[in-house]
Amino acid sequence: MARPRNPRPSAAPVKSALRVLEVLDYFATARRPSSVSEIARALGYPQSSTSMLVSTLIEQGYLAEGADRKVAPSVRVALLGRWVDARVTDGRIHRLMQDLGQETGETILLGIPGDTSAIYVDAVPATNPMRLHIPPGTTRPIEASGVGLMLLSAMDEAEIARRVARAAAVRPPGQRVALAAVMAEVGDIRRLGFSRSLDRVVPGAGIVCVLLPQAVQEHPVALGIGGLSSVLLERTEDLVDLLRARIARHLGT
Repeated sequence: MARPRNPRPSAAPVKSALRVLEVLDYFATARRPSSVSEIARALGYPQSSTSMLVSTLIEQGYLAEGADRKVAPSVRVALLGRWVDARVTDGRIHRLMQDLGQETGETILLGIPGDTSAIYVDAVPATNPMRLHIPPGTTRPIEASGVGLMLLSAMDEAEIARRVARAAAVRPPGQRVALAAVMAEVGDIRRLGFSRSLDRVVPGAGIVCVLLPQAVQEHPVALGIGGLSSVLLERTEDLVDLLRARIARHLGT
């Protein structure tokens, strides 16, 4: 289980560190070499500071420059998290998500916990005419979203209480959720083995999700199917069965 931490509620992100992460996230979405001007335009950064940042990342071996002066993440980036979960770096989880996307036509989402948010780190876009669009990097409140509550269900009660308290410290009064309410939902999710959230964050849309089997990492990972609430309500049991069957096929569990 995740170890309790006590970050300062008022702590602001370090700008330079945040920009490095945003550059890497940009490539995770773009999936192609890009010029400095393309990166600056996409992220809204000044051209000069983007050029300096990219030069530093090249010098440290995190980006590699091609003959056309465009840059892309290097093998060093690919190897950074290899020890955490080989299923990510060998492509099994993304193939699983693509498989689910082809079978359902819905948006397939992979979520991990931040401190007070659930973070979608990968997404396969829907192909259905009526679709839910959620890009990688989107966050949801960990204590008040389907994927967030699914992730909390894998944590012990002390860790859940810590995260709910941290969330309450940063949410406006009208958006705070009582610990008792969170624990009641977590209990239902543990009993059922899945989470379904409809019209909770986006009106008319929702998600059905399950946990992936634990790998080396301490933190849980949730896999979900997002779409119109009416579709998810009608097909919940079928979608949960499909999630479990495809997880077993691709991950051997």
